[in-house]
Amino acid sequence: MRSLSRLSIAVAAVLSLVGTGLTWTIYRTEVAGRQAAFDILAQRAARRIEIRIEQHLALLTATRAFFEVHPRSFERDVFAAFVSKLDLDGQYSGLQGIGISQLLPPGSESVVEAGIRTNYDISLDVWPEAVPGLRTAIVLLEPSDARNRAALGFDMATEAHRRTAMLQALEQNGPTATAPVELVQEITRDVQAGILIYMPLSRTERARPDGFVYAPLRMGDLFTAALAGKDLPLELRATDAGVPDLPLFESPGYPAAAAHETLASESPLQIAGREWILSARPGPGFHDADPLRYTFVSGIIFALLVLTTTFAVHWQGLAIDRSRALGEMARRSAEQKDLLMREMAHRLKNMLARVSGIARQTARETSDKTEMVSRLSARLQAMAAAQDLLISSGTETTNLEDLLRAETDQISGTAASLSGPAVALTAQQTHALALVFHELATNALKYGAAAQEGGRLNVTWSVDTASAGQTLKLRWEESTPAVAARMPGSASGFGTRLLGLMVEGELGGTIERHPQVDGLRIELSFPLQVLE
Repeated sequence: MRSLSRLSIAVAAVLSLVGTGLTWTIYRTEVAGRQAAFDILAQRAARRIEIRIEQHLALLTATRAFFEVHPRSFERDVFAAFVSKLDLDGQYSGLQGIGISQLLPPGSESVVEAGIRTNYDISLDVWPEAVPGLRTAIVLLEPSDARNRAALGFDMATEAHRRTAMLQALEQNGPTATAPVELVQEITRDVQAGILIYMPLSRTERARPDGFVYAPLRMGDLFTAALAGKDLPLELRATDAGVPDLPLFESPGYPAAAAHETLASESPLQIAGREWILSARPGPGFHDADPLRYTFVSGIIFALLVLTTTFAVHWQGLAIDRSRALGEMARRSAEQKDLLMREMAHRLKNMLARVSGIARQTARETSDKTEMVSRLSARLQAMAAAQDLLISSGTETTNLEDLLRAETDQISGTAASLSGPAVALTAQQTHALALVFHELATNALKYGAAAQEGGRLNVTWSVDTASAGQTLKLRWEESTPAVAARMPGSASGFGTRLLGLMVEGELGGTIERHPQVDGLRIELSFPLQVLE
């Protein structure tokens, strides 16, 4: 079963690896799918912003064309009428206005200031102080609201980002945007990041342009208008690649979404010579129903597959193991049965041979049929008693003292003393000693200690242990108050031959007889078998 357990573990490991690999593949596919769907939303938002900027650039191009072809375009009334028809607040939300920033030759500030005063009825100086190399002033800016009027006369070349964009527009003769700036129109608490887009303006064939058509844009208003609607549930942050620390726009929920959401997308936008980065995160309305649903389902399926297959292999292994165990038990049972039958046949054969031998010897030593039957019956009963001891013990062994006691108890009127350690006898030793002790007890009853009043029987034994094994030494001593009429021990008697046959033949030992005036001492010894 140990190998089957290893098989179950191996099957579970292989299925777990396969399931994990497939689940990981499904997970990566779902993540990629979610990311792709989110990227589409982010790209849609980026495209809307690009379209909005392109609309503003188209309007700026049209305005430059208006100035270049209309002879009275620099008159404020004409320009204001043109701008009023554009519907900047409705169609071009985020565009603060359209204006002219004029390039000023040295010493021309007073002429520009007079023109502003004529057009807008405002007395002001071109501001702030000029910087070397380039001098400009905002001379027209419509619509004429409070924000735009605050910008009139401003020299945008005095600020670094504006000056850089102006010079680039002059060099490329195309629209150029600034980095994020704060518009001078920000005169309220609602301050937003802004940009300005410049386009060179030339009304004559002179090499140097007259100035710039430009548009100030408030980024918050522009992004809000471009992304209006519920189809773009995104949190956005737009930055200029050249000034990443100053965002052009950031939705209120973007910081929290950036800290917790795993989905993210970045889209680059090319805006009038500058690169913007639009970063997107999921917004509250982004519906991602059952995220990673297939990953979860496949994980459960593969886990159940691993468990069921592992248990199936395990129980199959148990069934095979039990089948093998039953087969092994049946085989052992058959072998044991065969062994028992062989052992029984062998013992029966030995028993019959022993009985046959005893019967022949008994017949030779007796001349009377009745005496023969009596002696033969007594000896067979001794063998039967030994067999009863073996059966009652429940094992294949008997106790030496119990075997002795069974015979000596039959000698009535004799004081018998038994002394020695506990010794376990095999079945063969039991049957042989049963006949030996029966013969000795019978002789004691006829001729020895039990034949005279006051006779005594003393049986002692010990076990000697040597390197060759254990040897049992037993002494049978009979004592009588007077000399018996005849003591056994002659070599011609059947009892003597029976004792020699059992001790020397069956047990492989020795037996010595020592007749005495007042009794008999018999000493026998034989090797004990080691019982496991």
